[in-house]
Amino acid sequence: MAINAGDPVVRRTRGKSKAASWRRPKHVPTAVIRLELNLTDRRVRRRVEAMFTAEFQLRRALQKQARSRVDAYWRAHRLRSRVDPKQARKRYGLSRKAFEEAAAAHVDRSGWLRRHLTKALAMHLADEVWETVDRHLFPDASGRRHGRPKTGGWFDSTRIPGRARSHTKPRVWESFRLSGTLEWHRAAFPPRHPGPALMQPQRMHAPEPPDGDWWDHDGQLVVVFTGCGDDLVLPVRLPEGASAQARLTHFLGRPQLWHKIDLVQVQDPHAPGGWRVYAHLMTLGPGWTSPQHASERAAAPADRVGGVDGNVSNLSVVSMPADPQEPAGLTSGQVTISPRQRAAADRAAVTARRRQRALDRSRRNTNAEQYQPSKRQQRRADRRAGAGLPAKMLHTPRGARLAGSAGRPKRAYRRDQLSDTYRAIRVRHAVAGRSASQAKHARAAEVARRIVAAHGPHLVVEHTDIRGWARLWGRGIRMFSPGMLIAALKTECAAAGDRLLRAGTWQTALSQQCPCTHRAKKPPSQRTHHCPQCGLTGDRDLVAAAMAACVQLTDSHDPCTAFIADDVRVALAARLNDPGQREALTRSTASTLAGPSGRAAVTAAASHHRRAASAGRRNRPDGHPPMNPTPHHGTTVTRRNPPQATPPRVGPDREKQPPLRLNS
Repeated sequence: MAINAGDPVVRRTRGKSKAASWRRPKHVPTAVIRLELNLTDRRVRRRVEAMFTAEFQLRRALQKQARSRVDAYWRAHRLRSRVDPKQARKRYGLSRKAFEEAAAAHVDRSGWLRRHLTKALAMHLADEVWETVDRHLFPDASGRRHGRPKTGGWFDSTRIPGRARSHTKPRVWESFRLSGTLEWHRAAFPPRHPGPALMQPQRMHAPEPPDGDWWDHDGQLVVVFTGCGDDLVLPVRLPEGASAQARLTHFLGRPQLWHKIDLVQVQDPHAPGGWRVYAHLMTLGPGWTSPQHASERAAAPADRVGGVDGNVSNLSVVSMPADPQEPAGLTSGQVTISPRQRAAADRAAVTARRRQRALDRSRRNTNAEQYQPSKRQQRRADRRAGAGLPAKMLHTPRGARLAGSAGRPKRAYRRDQLSDTYRAIRVRHAVAGRSASQAKHARAAEVARRIVAAHGPHLVVEHTDIRGWARLWGRGIRMFSPGMLIAALKTECAAAGDRLLRAGTWQTALSQQCPCTHRAKKPPSQRTHHCPQCGLTGDRDLVAAAMAACVQLTDSHDPCTAFIADDVRVALAARLNDPGQREALTRSTASTLAGPSGRAAVTAAASHHRRAASAGRRNRPDGHPPMNPTPHHGTTVTRRNPPQATPPRVGPDREKQPPLRLNS
């Protein structure tokens, strides 16, 4: 076909693929391992920083476009009512394809973006922005829609999504790819003395490119980015400890399961440039489980049923044999906060408050013209003026910020000038909070593993919204984190072959129930259960957890179908006729979790500020038991308590802040 000179140039594309697109099977799980990247080379570090800057600029531009398009769509009432809403969304560019085209247009128009980002990365960013718009336009299964799309800041943009490799064509992996093998990496950095499995230098240089392609690279592990001029080669730094080698072999020993790599940057004052960059490698397959955890999950008692009762200050667990004909076997445990852990949390809170005050002083010193003097400073200035003395310059005004009649600051906080000291303190504050959060998750997983190993994976907990607790007991929730413990229990029960069931509070009312079928309301301040009908006296939380073990569900996915099984309830009442079994429903005093033959309590290090307070200590944190508890580590060995009635513990600490019960 002849083409005239005046005809418009049409961009040629390869069109849709005729072959079926590869999709990950639903039964195939995924797992992610974090690989640290060595950025000691200044040239490489500057290029990576430019990539994150370009990603932030492009993401912010797409987010602003998303906000403007969504606002225009909701303002077009007549268009949405008279025309099909689908056509209205198409007109305003509210589709995945439209956002991908907008991202490609930004890259084409900006030469600076094209030098640091490829169109594949730009389209992935557009897909992420579209997900926020999709959640706003269309409701989820519960009928709720997310709010208006937001425009994130620089500290919110910490990830560059990569493109998945092709599992149908050989040697097709755009954006970031992992080259090298684990065996060659270990051979390149052998240990120089016994102990570690390998020893890597502080400055790791990128290897020379192979003669062919990076697919032919046989050497140390590197992350390679191609498509923007020269290849960007980032050396990978692996953990050197011998205990981490089994996990590395699980993830890195099978290159055929590598799926996708994302670059993530995290603030770290000790890293070159103030940011530490990681490569998040996603693999097709389950995550790594240590042999000890796998054996404990396999040995978890499957013939037991248990109940969980959580509140602001503790988590109670009670289990018993699933067979109602078995006379004994009632076991209980509790997760509480020890006084030493509470004191450590208070010290960490004081340290955090000092950092916040230092940040406020630094901001006031640098932007003194935006603050008013305090009343004391103003009185002093008036006395000096009355005495005829010259006015004294205020370096740190302690009053309120200058604002208009509506109370809005005259200058936005983001416009303030920040000193280097302010930025350094802010980084230390963020690092302390992040490390404390990671420690909380690790402790929750450890406590959940021990609970499932002792009580089995079949547990029942009341279905409540813990967000309402935070509005009333925010400090207690932050210290103990019952929601995190319950979420960890859910994950551990699923890994052990069962699930954590949720029972509706309206259908069960566990805090009001007694094994003898008597029911009476109790205020949240009443922490002791006393039944006038059968004479049972015990801890309210443990009794509620025991009643949760009697709950069954018609539909395991619907908490509203929960009911208390009569046969299991009768079996529980029969077990409580034994004084030794009745002792299991009183408050426990041991410090570790016992097996089904005994009853004990789990002491959880539930303060999320513990790590910041104990930074620099070489011993284990309080309440964080080792994998193999021994008296050498200061952990109390599990013991069976004598069958003596232990009165419920009362004191001023429980009266000052009565916790909101999960079953109150």
